[in-house]
Amino acid sequence: MNITYHFKPTIPYSLHDMRVNHIERVGNHLRFYFETGYIELKDNFRQVEGNLLIEDVDMNFSDVHFLSENGAYGKFNGERMELEDFLKNYEDFSLEILDETYGYNTVVYQGYLSLPKKNNLIDMTMSIYYTGNIVYEVTE
Repeated sequence: MNITYHFKPTIPYSLHDMRVNHIERVGNHLRFYFETGYIELKDNFRQVEGNLLIEDVDMNFSDVHFLSENGAYGKFNGERMELEDFLKNYEDFSLEILDETYGYNTVVYQGYLSLPKKNNLIDMTMSIYYTGNIVYEVTE
């Protein structure tokens, strides 16, 4: 017997090419602040203002991987850091999300990290384990 599966996302908004400029811990939740909101995934694909709240984040299973500087291929020296340490150490940053992946209680954002006093962007992957909801806080 063959069973065919094709993923059809049901997320209402896309974060692709959107820029996060702050992440705030609110109890055991994380709130992402976006420079220009995100894209609505229906009809005219309009851009809306808003933030994102991820509820019930388990910081013990959430981390960040710093990869290479943007454009570098081949071998690299990376760094893995607990998400909690990233939030403490990097208050001033900008993250352009290129890809978002949703799995079982996990969301992964991959993109380019921009840091002050650093000329080149850094390839970065952020993995967040959560047991609550993802809430799109749209301001209209």
